[in-house]
Amino acid sequence: MTKLGTPASILLVVIFVILSVLVSVFSSYYFTSTVSEQKSQELIQLFSESETGFQETAENILNSREDVYYVQLLDSQGVLQESLGDSTTTIENIEIFPISTVENTTIIVGLVGTDFKSLTISTAIWSALIGLAISIVTLFLLSFLSNGKSDTIEKLIAGMKRVSRGDLATKLESSDAGDNVTMIRAFETYNQMLDLLKRKQEAEPPDEPVFQPTLIETNEIEEEDDDEEEEQTRNRRVTVIVAKIADFQELSSTLDSTEFNAFLADYRKSASSIISNYGGIIEALMKDEIVAFFNAPEEQTNPELRAICSAVEVLQHLATITRERKLEGKIAISGKIGIGSKTLNVYGDNGVPQGIKAVTDSARGICDIAPIWRVIVSEELYLSVSEYVEARELTLSGDSYYSIVGVEEGVV
Repeated sequence: MTKLGTPASILLVVIFVILSVLVSVFSSYYFTSTVSEQKSQELIQLFSESETGFQETAENILNSREDVYYVQLLDSQGVLQESLGDSTTTIENIEIFPISTVENTTIIVGLVGTDFKSLTISTAIWSALIGLAISIVTLFLLSFLSNGKSDTIEKLIAGMKRVSRGDLATKLESSDAGDNVTMIRAFETYNQMLDLLKRKQEAEPPDEPVFQPTLIETNEIEEEDDDEEEEQTRNRRVTVIVAKIADFQELSSTLDSTEFNAFLADYRKSASSIISNYGGIIEALMKDEIVAFFNAPEEQTNPELRAICSAVEVLQHLATITRERKLEGKIAISGKIGIGSKTLNVYGDNGVPQGIKAVTDSARGICDIAPIWRVIVSEELYLSVSEYVEARELTLSGDSYYSIVGVEEGVV
């Protein structure tokens, strides 16, 4: 077999790269069109199966889906009857989906489409790199067949396997390619590919969701045994949550006082209702914070999990308010929650614990150092409920804490 010439090698590389890019562009276009079609079918199903009126169904969709900007209702003559959401905002990639109803009316949905341009550029870059990698492997396999240089081929294949496992640190030494000019250039190209992949990886910071703890279905917690209940009659594990509005002072001076007071009243009412539904007792509503007790003064089962579940729902409610404010062009309002827990002695039959201030101060201190949109608990509290929650370990002010990610459904 004759040795593969340099012009033929270059042509082969170009062909692989072009084919890879074309396939990626087609896949991106097909993906975006498929996603848009799926979204429109979901909206059609929601309106057709809804037992409520247009306004309530549209409000539910706008509150639950960030990709829907507005919903409008047109009569049989095409005259606008109702409009919900923000239909005045100018967005480059917004898509309009008309939905015909059995009443001979038309529902217009403004839906944010997939950014095809950025998706295409990103996939094209990766596809070009993949095409280049395939070209390198193919060239060296052909070179192996033509000149029998198996050692350098094996090193290249081993390097490609390391890349496929995510190892971008190990480069190939050009000296290992011997005096074969083609293999030397291949090793150098491989190393350049590693450098490019590492730079791209470092340039892409991990996405941080606003707030996405979820409830995960599982079996209910087994009841505690009689010995533990007897122990709790002498000592009580009291849990305190402190929920704060971030940048409270700045918001109070920036926002109109009427608007800010209306927001606080609505938020406090909703948050207090959520906490009460889990058995919490609201202790204080002070400017930027809400303080609530669990397992005091009345004894409760699973007070730590009750506190965590209520905290997750409070932040979810605040996140919903923030999304609505963004759609209205208003300043976003963020929050954070700290939870503390400690075993305390109680006063006789009235169930009033001694030393509750220490637990409150602990929860407030955790909340102060917590990042926004996080429910943060101490390491001790997390270990007591780790069987039923998912959490991410964080280091704050030099100490170890845990940010709640998920809570099992049915634990309280």
